[in-house]
Amino acid sequence: MLFMIGTSLYRTSADAAELFESLSDKTVVVYDVKALYKHFGSETLEGLHFFDLMLAAYLANSSKSNFELSTLSSDYLGELLNESAPRVSCFLRLYGVLLERLEADGQTELFETLEMPLARVLADMETAGFRIDREGIARYGEQLGTVAAALEGQIYFHAGREFNIHSPKQLGEVLFDTLGLPHAKKTKTGYSTNAEILEKLRPYHPIIEDILDYRQVTKLKSTYADGLLKVADETGRVHTNFKQTGTATGRLSSTEPNLQNIPVRTELGRELRRFFLPENEDYVIIDADYSQIELRLLAHVAEDSNMIRAFREGVDIHTSTAATVFGVEQSEVTGEMRKKAKAVNFGIMYGIGAFSLSDDIGVSRAEAQAYIDQYLAGFPGIDAYFKRVIEGGYEKGFVTTLFGRRRYIPELAGNNKMQQKFGERVAMNSPIQGTAADIIKLAMIRVHERLKKSGLDARLILQVHDELLIEAHRKDADEAERILREEMENAVSYSVPLDVDIHQGNNWFEAK
Repeated sequence: MLFMIGTSLYRTSADAAELFESLSDKTVVVYDVKALYKHFGSETLEGLHFFDLMLAAYLANSSKSNFELSTLSSDYLGELLNESAPRVSCFLRLYGVLLERLEADGQTELFETLEMPLARVLADMETAGFRIDREGIARYGEQLGTVAAALEGQIYFHAGREFNIHSPKQLGEVLFDTLGLPHAKKTKTGYSTNAEILEKLRPYHPIIEDILDYRQVTKLKSTYADGLLKVADETGRVHTNFKQTGTATGRLSSTEPNLQNIPVRTELGRELRRFFLPENEDYVIIDADYSQIELRLLAHVAEDSNMIRAFREGVDIHTSTAATVFGVEQSEVTGEMRKKAKAVNFGIMYGIGAFSLSDDIGVSRAEAQAYIDQYLAGFPGIDAYFKRVIEGGYEKGFVTTLFGRRRYIPELAGNNKMQQKFGERVAMNSPIQGTAADIIKLAMIRVHERLKKSGLDARLILQVHDELLIEAHRKDADEAERILREEMENAVSYSVPLDVDIHQGNNWFEAK
């Protein structure tokens, strides 16, 4: 029997408790089950079997950008949603279509064992939130304002006049007309001054460094220092919104506020993590991060014996790659060689070409191409895998993760060569990044369940792609850390180990 409800039909858990008790042997079709969990509390809905239309549609085609109910009605039923009818009026038909689609695509298990249970985990994490040091962040914001003002003065000095640094038009005129810098690229509204252009200009004038720093500092201040204070609740906790349908690869995204995108490449950006705190002084933050998970997955899916051996033996993978690429013993690898090998290691998964690699590591295009060729010769399994996955993408129109998650790549079906090349890069990376996303989702579900069953005073509060954070009472912290490590490292059993770096601290900065 199928039963359909909308989240707005019952205002409180008490109103709905009796109803939910009667649904234990039924499939409850909903739209956005996470909202339902947050509205009634996950404990109230314990044991119910849900089918979320939004998540089913996401698995059916993750490349779409809109999973609104009206869009689903149009895409799968071929009709506009009747605004005067109850929202649930189309649920039954959508359920039939989407269930059939998941079964045909081999994604039913992924839906039932990963995406649906994860919604409950995310609801609990969003409800818990992450406490911030409001006074500390206010002081940090003032510090950023002082730094921004100093950088502003330096930029005006280099330019010889004041102008609106935030205006691409005015900035372009200063850089390319006044200072005469190269790489000028005109658009309809003026010169392009995006990050890519500015990075190319770094060697030509000290103003560029100041502009890039200014952009970073002002973003930190407006988005995080000021932004976090605006969204914190009365207890000082911020509650991000995790979107399960926000990316084509299966990765989670975070909004309002986005806690997955805090800049960490600069010291000022890293400092922001000091202001993310546990509940009080009796608690700690535990941070666990998969070590080089995408490279490990590449070694596994490509079945490349050289790379698998390096990971199994615990060798530094970038040093091992450098030795292979440059034809030297590992003991002879220099810091510069390792740096270049690292760029190739990570770039190769995104289909990096000689042009981009030469820019990244500061060598000629011919040298960059030689590094790529030597890499693929040294790791023949990887070369064969990429050729195989691209060929499969052209043949089927999609690629899959090791969990069966599909990503459709319409660019491969077109005649535009640039779009096809983009599609090939998507085909190369999506199975790896998507499998990594699936693995951490599975780990999250298992950690969440074990923490609840154990009775420990500990809970998951944040996911940042390959990183999980727990807030735990000091008396339970070591046991919570053990659970976190076990579930992350043993989420799957592949040809290479999944290593996890894990630490405890009095704030996110210390734990990281």
